[in-house]
Amino acid sequence: MPLYHLVLEAIDQNTLLNLIIAFFILLLQGIIGLRFNQRYMFIPTQTYLHIAFYLLIASSFVQLQRLNPGLLSSLFVFLMLDQLFSGYKNRYILNHLFMAGFLVAIAGLFYIHAIYFILLIWISLFILRSFSIREWVVPVLGFAFPVLFLFAIYYISEALSIQGLMDIIKQNYLNEITVTYYDIPYYVFFGLMALLVLFGSLSLLGRFPKLKIYVRKYYEILWWMFAGSVGLFFLSKQVSVEVLYFVALPLSFLLADYIHSIRSRVFGNIVLLLFVGVLVFIQYVN
Repeated sequence: MPLYHLVLEAIDQNTLLNLIIAFFILLLQGIIGLRFNQRYMFIPTQTYLHIAFYLLIASSFVQLQRLNPGLLSSLFVFLMLDQLFSGYKNRYILNHLFMAGFLVAIAGLFYIHAIYFILLIWISLFILRSFSIREWVVPVLGFAFPVLFLFAIYYISEALSIQGLMDIIKQNYLNEITVTYYDIPYYVFFGLMALLVLFGSLSLLGRFPKLKIYVRKYYEILWWMFAGSVGLFFLSKQVSVEVLYFVALPLSFLLADYIHSIRSRVFGNIVLLLFVGVLVFIQYVN
């Protein structure tokens, strides 16, 4: 996509710079996750455990440990979530909704499939607020602004063309991706993570009625983010393991909350050591 292409041109095939930028973007996303918990209290106690889970899950797939469209795009999706969460209970949130749509469009200009997250904005409005036609239309205006600006640049530029841009979008949207580098350690890790998600979900559901109303609503939004990303992975042949960056945020809060809810500190430490141990094994094998 155009913005990702600009970034690659700026790096100019510098492998070390590529890795450094990817690493710092991942850290920045971890900081955003920390800010989420400080402002919105997903986990009752202030902790850094969800950041550790995010970094571990997002960097688990060795072949993604570099600058890639999913990583850059997910940064703007996280900022979009912050706009939605911060607008809760505010009487006037049109500016937040415009920025949310704007950020989804920027994410889509790095990674085309991020445009589906505009649906998450409408789902969030349904969860957080009563229906208002203006609030449902404003995100579309925010989304359209950078897209129309990009088309204007391609229209004005002598070196670029609208048809060329349409071909780029078509290729990104229709080209099928085949992942051939799964192996046993990955299956073990994702199997372990699936078990932890199951236990964490059951633990959270048991305590769900006791949580504050706004925390319950935020968790619902994160669930839709998780379910939508996983659905894209299984239903679309154009989407691959880069959805880990989008899935990792809701999973990090769920798993950190589960570890904190375990009464036995020994068992919690065993779970963490097993989780990290499988990841170390993945790095070794690859």
